[in-house]
Amino acid sequence: MSEAVAADPPKDPATPPPKDGQQPPGKPGPDKPKDAADAPGSKRDQQKKMEELARKEQSLRELEKDLDTKLVRIQELDAKLQRMLDDANAMKDQKLRHLIDVYSNMKAKQAATVLETLDEKISVKILAGMRGRQAGEILTFMQAEKAAKLSELLTKMQVPFQ
Repeated sequence: MSEAVAADPPKDPATPPPKDGQQPPGKPGPDKPKDAADAPGSKRDQQKKMEELARKEQSLRELEKDLDTKLVRIQELDAKLQRMLDDANAMKDQKLRHLIDVYSNMKAKQAATVLETLDEKISVKILAGMRGRQAGEILTFMQAEKAAKLSELLTKMQVPFQ
């Protein structure tokens, strides 16, 4: 009853059988390096690690430089946007002052008629920019409900310019 196992390779009679967990002599195993220069901790291995580290450091420096460039660009855009907002606010204030001048130079009855039809927020800003006596005279020519509403809004408003 001799059975041959197909998975076992033929054995060399000159080579002693391996002991538990050992490779036959002369054959490198998975735990043994082929060459001493490739062993962990060898000069070649350390050199490869140093080169890889140098590449990574260079890559990080390039990324940092790119990030710094983008940060400068964002800061420039932020400053430009802030200037644009400041200019827009200045223009808005200038236009409001112009409207205040226009309504201040109108007759009170005519100004009251027009201010009644405008948006309440705009009407309040215009009245707030006028002298008190002038705004009061305009309010006397408005319907009582509208004058009361605008007066109430005037008390809640913070004047943007002095």
